[in-house]
Amino acid sequence: MSPGLWVLVALGAVVLAGWAYGAREERVAGRAGPAAVRAVAVFLILGALALPALRDSGVGAPERVVLLDISRSMTLPVRAGDGGGVTRLDSAVALLHGLAPDRIYLFGDRPVPSRLDSLEALGATHDASRLEPALEAARLGGADSVRVLTDGELTDRDAALETAAGLGLGVRELRVAAPEPRVGLAALRAPERARAGDTVRATLEFHAGGGSGGEGELPDSVSFQLEREGTVVATVRAARPAPGRTGRAQIAFVPRDEGAGPVWRRYEAVLTIPPNPFGVADRVGAWIEVSESSAGAVLVSLAPDWEARFLIPALDRLVLGGARGYLRLADDRFLEMGAGPRVVESARVREAVRGARLLAVQAPPDDLPPWLAGALRTHKRTLFLAGGPGDVPGAGVRVTGPLPGEWYPAGPVPASPSAALLAEADLDLLPPVRELYAVEPAGTWSVIDASRNRRGEGRPLLTAGEDGTRRWALSAASDWWRWALRGDEPRRVYEGVFSGIVGWLAEDATPRLASLVRTPAPGEPPVWRIRPGSSGLAIQVLDEAGAEVWSESVEDPPAEVVGPGLAAGRYDVLVTATGPEGPVELRRPVDVEPDPREFLPGPPSEPLAIAAQPSPRPSVDVRSPRPVWPFLLAVLLLCGEWVWRHRIGLR
Repeated sequence: MSPGLWVLVALGAVVLAGWAYGAREERVAGRAGPAAVRAVAVFLILGALALPALRDSGVGAPERVVLLDISRSMTLPVRAGDGGGVTRLDSAVALLHGLAPDRIYLFGDRPVPSRLDSLEALGATHDASRLEPALEAARLGGADSVRVLTDGELTDRDAALETAAGLGLGVRELRVAAPEPRVGLAALRAPERARAGDTVRATLEFHAGGGSGGEGELPDSVSFQLEREGTVVATVRAARPAPGRTGRAQIAFVPRDEGAGPVWRRYEAVLTIPPNPFGVADRVGAWIEVSESSAGAVLVSLAPDWEARFLIPALDRLVLGGARGYLRLADDRFLEMGAGPRVVESARVREAVRGARLLAVQAPPDDLPPWLAGALRTHKRTLFLAGGPGDVPGAGVRVTGPLPGEWYPAGPVPASPSAALLAEADLDLLPPVRELYAVEPAGTWSVIDASRNRRGEGRPLLTAGEDGTRRWALSAASDWWRWALRGDEPRRVYEGVFSGIVGWLAEDATPRLASLVRTPAPGEPPVWRIRPGSSGLAIQVLDEAGAEVWSESVEDPPAEVVGPGLAAGRYDVLVTATGPEGPVELRRPVDVEPDPREFLPGPPSEPLAIAAQPSPRPSVDVRSPRPVWPFLLAVLLLCGEWVWRHRIGLR
């Protein structure tokens, strides 16, 4: 407000106060003092409407905000083949000093505020390059634009681009690394248990990254080799996926070990062509327990026919660890089925039965040897194909018959794990079963029913039940293989029946004393799933030098035991307890390795270059607040005037 207006406001305040005390008040001595106080109060009230705010509007030069990538990929050299020891992080820090930022955010797994003078001992240790949280933190701090120092290997590039546009935040990406086309190995997935001499199939997952620079484009195919303790056991060649895509290769190999005891072996997949230019993400591994006993399903047939010929492939496909079949010959000997059949003693069959995830038995119940009947009573997952009458061990049912007449499969399909697979099946196309036995009492539910001559009440062809953690299934019919042999609709029904029931039986089947839920990452606590019915559990974790890292003893263990976070390295885990079959000991190695995804190549991309935009929110008229102090002072003056008036005799 101009000085002239201030003078007019002051004169108006004086005139108003003089008129009030000169024309409306009694003429007493000392009126000039209260009148002057009122004039000042009126001046403050009128003048406060034009006084500036006590604080400024905050408008000034924008801050220079820089986001610095500190993920593990920043430890790589700027360009492949550089031998000077200068890393991407070193290059980024040198560039950062030239930008002279007002604020710095380090980002990787999470954003971390930092200062320019604290970057001397900075390390790149984060397992991801997540830019989006750093952009949100910078915007929350008042930044309208940022510069990003990175090697371009961002984990969430698309999400960061969308967030920056939504916040109206300007982003300029400054890359400190030359793009190199390369291939990186992500994971090797293999069954945790395998039998020596069996064919094991592992899946190798790998990524291809595009870009210009380096030694040129990638070849059309990629080569790998599988090693065990430095010895090559298999080689494979696969088509290279498109840049930014994921490829998978199947590796088949046969583990071989001497001795009957289980042994843990580490198998590693190694990238051979093209070699990784930075020497990272070119090797992944997996531990496999190799033993002479089967880790999957075991079928023992005491009345051999064509059933095992069709059931073994189904079990091998459906049960983790595959399947192995044994056909009884004579003199307590068995024929072991497989690519190379061989005659084995019953001791080997017993060992296979003890380690099986699923036990399938084809036999008349009254013809079971004591060791096999005992296994059926104690095993957690059993499939029994009745070949005659008698009491079925472990199921609590009795088989009688066979029933007279011809029994045909009949609908509707009962509710069961196989129901969805049989929903559209035409049961009228199926031939009758050769023999059907009565089951007393029946199980909890049946998979498929049959009626005599397609009339009357149905009886279950296959029934099942469970008792706590135990699950069992009982086939009351014989010669299921006739359906598989016919092909078309009968074969589809055969596969649907056994796919559903075997999947249900094998679900959550953990004959191990304790199983590791998943291999932990550094700092992540390992979780062990404990076998039900165990007691006196003791877990001990040892490092590579044999020193104890952690131990725990629980008399009545819960379903899961959680350990402490472990640093990167190799550990031995020793678990002892008393299980349903007696004292059990388990020892296995565990590799705690950083997440390999940080070193995997991503899709080719251009550096981010986004201009700052107005916020998409509706504009708000932000005005400076009126000063409060003139009004407070005016109130105090008016109070003082009131006291003064009473002292001189005015009301």
